[in-house]
Amino acid sequence: MKRLSEYDTFAIPVEDIYYDESFNCRGSFTLPSVKELADSIAESGLQFPAVVQPHEGRYRLLAGHRRFRAVTAYLKWETIPAIIRYNLTEHQARILNLTENLERKDLNIMEEANALKHLYHRRVTIAIISDELKRPRAWVSLRRSLLKLPEKVQKLAATGILSARDIEAIRKVEPQYQTVRAKAIVLAKRQKRKVKREFRAERTPRKTKAEISQMIAVLMDAGGQGLALRLLSWAAGYTSDKEIKRDIRGEYPKYKFRSSGPCAF
Repeated sequence: MKRLSEYDTFAIPVEDIYYDESFNCRGSFTLPSVKELADSIAESGLQFPAVVQPHEGRYRLLAGHRRFRAVTAYLKWETIPAIIRYNLTEHQARILNLTENLERKDLNIMEEANALKHLYHRRVTIAIISDELKRPRAWVSLRRSLLKLPEKVQKLAATGILSARDIEAIRKVEPQYQTVRAKAIVLAKRQKRKVKREFRAERTPRKTKAEISQMIAVLMDAGGQGLALRLLSWAAGYTSDKEIKRDIRGEYPKYKFRSSGPCAF
């Protein structure tokens, strides 16, 4: 087994780590936003070490800013497991920071666009960025186009409510209508969520076995018979799967039962 010295991992004292908030591609974040992460680490441990590089006699934090804040602010750790990366240029260090966040899906589309803006000059081609980040050219192109959209559209994207598909639809309309299109998309999404919440609130609760049995009695008193009564009996657990399949096939000979899946027999 070969040891890779460029990936050495150590328990490094947190006081020896230089935390540069401006270096992190996702920008600033509030301390309460990492409380849930701190709780998870306290329960299950730190799943991934931070990444640092030697920096002016200390170590600069390259990746794991939220983890670092969680364990120092809430858990009061004195050391943190960290991989030390050597011989990285400033550009390579920033690419590492961005790709680590991308792999962990920690960024919304506006944060990704801003990261590209800070990392690459506008004259750098989409092909070069795509090759360095190992991302499709369409992915890079869409985020660069977001930087050209109106400020109000970018603010909506920063909330995370606009998806890549939404941005694609917005950039295809005339510039004077892009903000209107974005607001319409957001309004439609909020209305859809409201309808879903109302539907869940109004949905009739699942019936208990006792309630189904009571309905069977009501149906029998009313002279009910046949498959409807048998299905209620099956739902209450009085009729087996084998029996109800036989009854259904008797009434609907061409009916085919699925071998798997929801509600399959």
